[in-house]
Amino acid sequence: MMSLAIAQADPGAAADTCVHDRAALLALSPADFDQDLDGGWRPLGEKPECAEIAADLLADYRKTRWGELTPGELHTNYWHEGQLRAGLGQTQAATRLMMAGVNPDMARSGFADYALGTIAFLHQDRAGLLAARERLAALPKPPDFDDAARRFKAQYGLELKWPANLGVLDGFIACFGRPYNEAYGACPADDDPPPASSSEQPR
Repeated sequence: MMSLAIAQADPGAAADTCVHDRAALLALSPADFDQDLDGGWRPLGEKPECAEIAADLLADYRKTRWGELTPGELHTNYWHEGQLRAGLGQTQAATRLMMAGVNPDMARSGFADYALGTIAFLHQDRAGLLAARERLAALPKPPDFDDAARRFKAQYGLELKWPANLGVLDGFIACFGRPYNEAYGACPADDDPPPASSSEQPR
C-alpha cells in the first residue's frame, strides 16, 4: 500500500529535498524500512524528485540485507522498487522487478493477476490488462481474508476489500495510456477508457 509521486523528478530540487541518512535507513528492521507508512524509504518515494533515489535505496537494502530477509520481505522489496521504476518510466526494469515481487506462497491472494495486469498496463497491452482483471474479479475469497483484513485495518487504519487491488486495475483500465503514477490510485472514476476492439476482450 503506497501512494506514488505524480510528477516526474526535477533534478535541481533533489539536492535540497532528498537528503537522508542512508546508513541509518539501511540499518532499519525490514518492518521499519518497508512497512512504516511514515518512515523508511517512503518519505523519499513520495517526492517526485526523490523517487529514483528511493528506488536505489530499496535495491541497496535488498543487497545489503539479503541474508536476513524472509522470502516474503524480498518479494515485497522487489515489488516496491518496481512500482517506483514504473513511475519513473523505466518500464523494462519495472517489469523484471514486479515479476520478482510475486510471492508464490500467496497464490490465493490474486497478487499474480494484479502483477500481470499492472505489467500489461505498462506495456500498453489492453487485452492482457482486461484478462487479468477478469481473472482477479473471479477469484474466490479465501476463508481467512476477513480476519487478515481486520488485522490490516488495526495496524494501518486502511480498509481491504476482496479481491485486493481490483480497484487499481480498474483505474488502469479507466486511465489506459496514461503514465503509471497518474493511473495508480489517482485516476478520476468518471474518466472513460479508450474503446476496446472485439479482439481485445478477455476470454
